[in-house]
Amino acid sequence: MASRTRSSIQSVAAAAGVSPTTVSHALSGKRAVSEETRKRILEAIEDQNYRPNMVAKSLRSRRTQSVALLLVDIANPYYPALARAIHDGLEAEGYVSFIGNTDGDAETERKLLEEMVARGVDGIVMQPVALSAAEVREIVGPATPLVITTTEDGDIPADTVLTDDVRGLTEAVRHLRDKDVHELAFIGGLEGASAGPLRVDTFRAAASAAGADVRDDWVEHAPFTRDGGTEAAARLLARPDRPRAILCANDLIAIGAIEAARRAGLRVPDDVAIVGFDDIDTASLVTPALTTVVNPASAVGEACAATILWRVESGPDAPYRRTTLPTRLVTRQST
Repeated sequence: MASRTRSSIQSVAAAAGVSPTTVSHALSGKRAVSEETRKRILEAIEDQNYRPNMVAKSLRSRRTQSVALLLVDIANPYYPALARAIHDGLEAEGYVSFIGNTDGDAETERKLLEEMVARGVDGIVMQPVALSAAEVREIVGPATPLVITTTEDGDIPADTVLTDDVRGLTEAVRHLRDKDVHELAFIGGLEGASAGPLRVDTFRAAASAAGADVRDDWVEHAPFTRDGGTEAAARLLARPDRPRAILCANDLIAIGAIEAARRAGLRVPDDVAIVGFDDIDTASLVTPALTTVVNPASAVGEACAATILWRVESGPDAPYRRTTLPTRLVTRQST
């Protein structure tokens, strides 16, 4: 019997008479390994004490008890709240979660998806930005449990957890029109993004539902950061026909827009009203306090965790599940 000190994958491979690569393939289940070889590897894992509880279990069950969570920007306060809710939901069922940061970059999204599939995770929760839902499904394959949280329209080849962004923005537009503010601008995400946080077409749909017009030259694109909001709002506020209100794709952009107004010598909301989206903790702490649409991060995370666990148990043949959560406007001093 080998020492009960934990061993490496190399020692397991040597004991089983195979290569480390074959051990990896057996553990991930992504490539075929003969039943005889699989049994030898299992015996070597137990004998070598190579993470015996988890690895041996995954080899027997073909599961790793792990889920990948691919987020746009973990530095954005919205995403830690989302991640914590997903983590708590998964941990209660004996799962661990791995977090990847994509920055909304197509190559990074693709690379992380491929890496998580290669590592044999039991499922993936993702908010794609640069890639479409169809592209994500193509990368992970038809059998990998996948939950997507997105604003993308149309048929999505995955389970989805969505928020009713149009409803929240429609409330925001009507709120501004009730205050006789009609000249509305919008700062959205980077141009060309296929999904992700609020897109321009979401704002257009909300404005139309509220009976407002959208001028193309009052639509700006920016990274989902405070600096991105400051720069985009500065361009809007420097116009001779500047808008009377700026709606923003998230609260960080909106906080940057408040800073841009301050630098331009304008008063919020007297000269320009500003509306955010998400209702992160900082939204109520800035001056003036930010009017924003509540995007329920914890509820979204709870729904994502429940959905991915359901999919893992149900298998790939069950019909796709779609969950839509409501949004609502919170009015504060910035309007």
